[in-house]
Amino acid sequence: MGSIRTSTGLASGIDTATLIKALLVNGQSAISRIQNRQTTLQTSLTGISQLQAGLLSVTNSAQLFTSRSTFQTLQLQNSDPTQLAVTAGSSAVAGTQQFQSVRLATSDVSVSRGFSSSDQALGLSGRLTIATGGRLARPASLELLNLGSGVRRGSIRITDRNGSAATVDLSNALTVDDVLSAINSQTTAAVRATSQGGKIVLEDRSGQTATNLSVISLNGGSTAEDLGIAQSVAATTLTGTDVYQVAADFSLPSINDGNGLRLAKNSADLSIALQDGTTLAVDIDSARTVGDVILKINSHASNGGKVTAALVNNRLELTDTTTGAGTLTVTSATGSNAAQVLGLDKSATANVLSGKALSGGLNSVLLRNLNGGNGIGTLGEISLTDRTGATAIVDLSQAESLDDVLTAINGAATTGSVKLQLQAKLDARGTGLEITDTSGQTASDLVIADVTGTTAADLKIAVSSAVNTVTTGSLGVRTVNEASLLSTYAPTGGNVTRGSFSITNAAGDSAVITLSSAHKTIGDVLDQINAAGINVTAQLSDNGDGFTLVDHSTGAGTLRVQEVGGKTAFDLHLNGTAVTGGDGKQRIVSRKALLIDIVGTDTLQGIATKVASAGGLAKASIVESGSQINPYRLSLTSAAAGTAGQLMLDDGGLGLNFTKQTIGQDAVLRIGGDPATAFLKTSTSNTFVNAVTGYNVSLLKVGTTSASIDSRINSSKISDALSAFVGYHNQLSTQIDTLTKFDTATSARSALQGDATVLQIKPKIVNLVNRVTGAAGAPIRSLADLGVVVGTGGKLTFDAAKFEQTFADHPQEVTDFFTNSTTGFGTRLNATLKDLNDPTSGSLTTKTKSIEAHVKSLQDQIDKTTASLANRRIFLERQFAQMESVLSGLQSQQEALTALSNIATSLTKSDK
Repeated sequence: MGSIRTSTGLASGIDTATLIKALLVNGQSAISRIQNRQTTLQTSLTGISQLQAGLLSVTNSAQLFTSRSTFQTLQLQNSDPTQLAVTAGSSAVAGTQQFQSVRLATSDVSVSRGFSSSDQALGLSGRLTIATGGRLARPASLELLNLGSGVRRGSIRITDRNGSAATVDLSNALTVDDVLSAINSQTTAAVRATSQGGKIVLEDRSGQTATNLSVISLNGGSTAEDLGIAQSVAATTLTGTDVYQVAADFSLPSINDGNGLRLAKNSADLSIALQDGTTLAVDIDSARTVGDVILKINSHASNGGKVTAALVNNRLELTDTTTGAGTLTVTSATGSNAAQVLGLDKSATANVLSGKALSGGLNSVLLRNLNGGNGIGTLGEISLTDRTGATAIVDLSQAESLDDVLTAINGAATTGSVKLQLQAKLDARGTGLEITDTSGQTASDLVIADVTGTTAADLKIAVSSAVNTVTTGSLGVRTVNEASLLSTYAPTGGNVTRGSFSITNAAGDSAVITLSSAHKTIGDVLDQINAAGINVTAQLSDNGDGFTLVDHSTGAGTLRVQEVGGKTAFDLHLNGTAVTGGDGKQRIVSRKALLIDIVGTDTLQGIATKVASAGGLAKASIVESGSQINPYRLSLTSAAAGTAGQLMLDDGGLGLNFTKQTIGQDAVLRIGGDPATAFLKTSTSNTFVNAVTGYNVSLLKVGTTSASIDSRINSSKISDALSAFVGYHNQLSTQIDTLTKFDTATSARSALQGDATVLQIKPKIVNLVNRVTGAAGAPIRSLADLGVVVGTGGKLTFDAAKFEQTFADHPQEVTDFFTNSTTGFGTRLNATLKDLNDPTSGSLTTKTKSIEAHVKSLQDQIDKTTASLANRRIFLERQFAQMESVLSGLQSQQEALTALSNIATSLTKSDK
């Protein structure tokens, strides 16, 4: 049963609650005093927190003074913003830049002949091949000429032998091909320009001899001299000087028609065997240029002069100074193709190994890279007979480039020095040769045959027929080798997705091939496949633009490749079906080209859909010309803009008859105002990142003159930073004054009145502002020189006009005043603010932690005192309860005694 509690004792009548409260009043007073102290400390904490916030604003503004980007942000003025847009980053240097938009980037577009309908079956059957690369002209950049000195661009004047003169502007020429095209497209002088090896050759076609064939530079320039054609000759042919030689500074990717080196991993790349039996294992991993390779060989630790490497006539030459029964030979180490790419995979003559040519010349390719990299089987003599019956023997046994072949055929003459009427040139697609009889006669068949070797057969020019022209079709110049990067091999021209795919051979054996980020090249892919152990080998393909899987197993199955949860096989172009070769072995060919198989039921729209489904190199659409006859055309646009995206289309005789509508070209930016001293830069897009260090340029339209970009330091950013600092400092100063004031009239103290830690803040910052540094007479020694001065009550003022003038006169001194790593104002200010407000060790932080610890200590006292009073209350309540119980018992006894007394009295009375 619960008891009934009341503040007044039932037995005693005493007000126990009031009595207990009175007994505990001293303890409650102690708690109140502690709580008042806590309140005072909490007010101090609030004040310090406000100051820390104010200091944080000052700190944030002060950090700009230590960042050099604050003093390097440029303000640009563009004289022609319609031609190009320019932005400057933190690494840009103030000054004047000259930029000119020479050419905008374009995407390659080809259109087919017209058809009457886009959705009716065309009845065509065959294969459409869409590729990029593979051209037999490989024009050299003008920057590579003259051992890397380049060409001072300008205008030249060409005078033919009839006296007709043409001015040719070469100020925008980027490559040798641009030079040849510019000369050949003018119609005033009857001159034809070609390249032969490292020379430019001009042929007079006027048929006259009135004047010399001559070339001069105009306007005081040196363009003709730098091109090697500043000559005057009394002949029909002007042969320029050799302006293109492989130099030691040539990068390794620029030799061998761009088919780069694959190097062995963590081991040597070349093995050089000498006559005395010495073998040098040469590691060229770090080599970047031809000169680096030479240095690696000559400085090999075991060489000591035994073999010397040099660059001679565009080829590497090794001289063995030892003697012995051995033979000087160079081979590639396992996993490397260095000997082949460097042209050292040939026999030495005595003690000298003169390598193969490293370059095909100004505008050509090496014969060894034709036929998918198989080259010419055996070079030798060929016999030529034009349709007049004139015959000549041409010796091609020493030919190394396609230029050598074309030059020899075009110059072929009979033993009586009668020039054959044959013209050899690249075909319209640029991937094969076209040899045409120009005589107009029919007295003889056109005959081209091998006398020795297999040159004519391997070049596909062998003919003996009553025709005027022989065309070779594609000669399959190699564009993919072991060093080709996976980062550009995918159908879109991008990176191959790393992942897994499976290969199953005809016998049913399977292996999963996994490519990781460690696999960088086609050679890495070949190694992974060849190590799988399922009797399927991977090798570079015969067409030169990919690789081939060859199944050497026997079985009734079909060689197949399947994805394992990704699209790696697709990106490697291995999603085709197997075909059986003449040797009976199944093959799957990976080619960077798109192979579109067309059947009789395909419509024009159906072909476009097939191209789109194949993905990658080209986008297909149907164009309606509006013509009343055959208005529908198939349009193919390169997926990638620029020169690298130029499409090579071969319809295999389907009759689609594509014509080029737009040629894919890189954007060209001239950097510099004078074409003679400026240089040209290219980009696949119209954006040039870091065209000049720190400057990004976006081309908007072709410009006729250079745009001037004047840049100066953007002083407004510094001025704004100073203004912000002054403002935040003054706000902080007001806060400090408010939080530390003492009202003498009311004797009221503010939260932080008299606090030494707080009172030192203003003097520390003001002392820095007033601080004078540097030598007497220096233009900037304090902030006062920049318009920042201390006023009444420690407040700062800022004269922006004075700052602007000082900065205009002394920009570098201003920068140094703020950013010097030891004496700079920004450096010292940030150090001072860190001492005050660092979240770990700042004086205000330390102060806050001390107060918080005190508050916690007081709270502990309150908690202990409160608990003690609670226990005391319980004790007193129990004591009073016990007293009431005793009194209640006594009262009950008294009442019982009184009752007994009354009974006794009653009995006495009754007895009477």
